[in-house]
Amino acid sequence: MKRMMMAAAGAMLVAGCSGGGDADADGNGEVSLKEAAKQVSAQAPKPQPGLYKASITMTGMDIPGMPAGMAGHGSGMNTTTEYCLTQEQVDKGFEEMMKEGQNGECSYERFNLDGGKLDAVMLCKTPQGDARMEMAGTTTPTSADFAATMAMDIEGVGAATMKFDAKHERIGECPAE
Repeated sequence: MKRMMMAAAGAMLVAGCSGGGDADADGNGEVSLKEAAKQVSAQAPKPQPGLYKASITMTGMDIPGMPAGMAGHGSGMNTTTEYCLTQEQVDKGFEEMMKEGQNGECSYERFNLDGGKLDAVMLCKTPQGDARMEMAGTTTPTSADFAATMAMDIEGVGAATMKFDAKHERIGECPAE
């Protein structure tokens, strides 16, 4: 689940600078990775390559059967990482980054990005179960700031919900290798 949250957060940064409405080009009610990639690729500017800092803060969690004393467990937990977004990754585009992050197991139910405002729903198949992640926030060529709610049907457990806030910001150039 942590991998899914990080990949989604990174993908939103890559999507960050595009504008322009609903990406469901074929009108089937789902926005495929290809449709989302086409929307993002067709519009400029792209994110700036460089060193980024990502902070993901858990804001809520509800898992069936969780003891009452654990209510709010994980809330406020923060994970901060740094990663390098290379020119090659920017050039490959959104679709390839999502495939790397989710092994091609995700699609979009909705993907709207207009004027730096994001409204998206991503559906993923994971080893833990099927997940639906709603995301809303803002993006720029050097940052992304959004809130997400992930609902997941965990086999043998039931419907679980996790909420988190993600912030990405460019903090400099990638270190020399």
